Amino acid sequence: MIDKTINSGIDAQSGFALQRNTAIFLLLENYFTKFKNSNYFVCLEHHDDFLFCFLNKNLEVNLIEAYQSKKKSTGIWTLNTKLFEILNKLLKTGEELLQDEISKSSDYKHILYFSSNQTIHLERKANKNKNLSPVAISIKADNQSSSFPILPKEIREVIKLNISASDLHKELDNLSFIWIPFTTTEKEQENQLVGKIDEVFGKQIFDKRAAIDTLISLFRKVETTYNQGNIVKLLEKTKRVSKSEVENTFNILTTKAKCFDYWHKRKSEISSKLKIRITDKEIFELAFDSAFDLFKSLKEAEHQKILNFVKTQLNNLKSFSEEDCVFELLELFNSSERTKFNDVQLKAIFFAALFEALNITEN
Repeated sequence: MIDKTINSGIDAQSGFALQRNTAIFLLLENYFTKFKNSNYFVCLEHHDDFLFCFLNKNLEVNLIEAYQSKKKSTGIWTLNTKLFEILNKLLKTGEELLQDEISKSSDYKHILYFSSNQTIHLERKANKNKNLSPVAISIKADNQSSSFPILPKEIREVIKLNISASDLHKELDNLSFIWIPFTTTEKEQENQLVGKIDEVFGKQIFDKRAAIDTLISLFRKVETTYNQGNIVKLLEKTKRVSKSEVENTFNILTTKAKCFDYWHKRKSEISSKLKIRITDKEIFELAFDSAFDLFKSLKEAEHQKILNFVKTQLNNLKSFSEEDCVFELLELFNSSERTKFNDVQLKAIFFAALFEALNITEN
């Protein structure tokens, strides 16, 4: 599908914040119930603001959740011209998804969500001349979602009447509305995401703020990538955040948490055993803090060399404590390899690599 407007939002970075943050919120909110054990990828600024695409064991798409995520500075959403414009576009997305060339399962379906951080008030207004009383439903904090098929008949008729293209009516049963508990500013939304990741992962992740910054960076890289030739295709992998990328991010963060927890509980003892002077502790912490991310960077050959070395030697170690294992690994490494790192940095990187290698073995 060619759409010359599809990349227009790429030049307005501020418009991405709510969409991106909503996608991350929903990913965290449903992580263990929906995402953890599923094969999926996320698309941003694609057919819609963002999509969750779920795959079956044959790598066919069997479910797509498409979201139009809209902010509203003041007031609430009502059944007016603006909302109907958005709903028409969302229903058209349903048609486009059916036409998309990506391989789909025989039981494929999609759900089309209109989401917002403001109340969505749907109402068939009163009409004295026709003896009609008002019928209304609000999607908000105490009623966070509703789908078109379960809306009161009167409201369904109002929506259908205002969907100008009759061929889109068949998509109405796929339409849903969802309220997201976000404030209006990007900074506060990020603070809320920090709270959400703490709620979901607890002590499994040590630095919650860094975790959210990492996820935002991962999603931002994809959302600012142009659809090539203004052609929207789910087969276009540059517009995806894959499950493996999300899992890799969480693995880094949870592994780092284990290491940081161990370090903070036994900092003096570890420093003593590793012979880290008081004046070198800051250098040590900085080196092992950054090591977890650098192990995954293709540009950091030295870090990858050390991690691979540790993984190779892990089952051959004779020591009983983590600190002694580090010394044993250092001795083996220095006898056969050369490195640009100084002694303190090398101890820190090996300390982090040991935890990373143990975590890989456990999983």
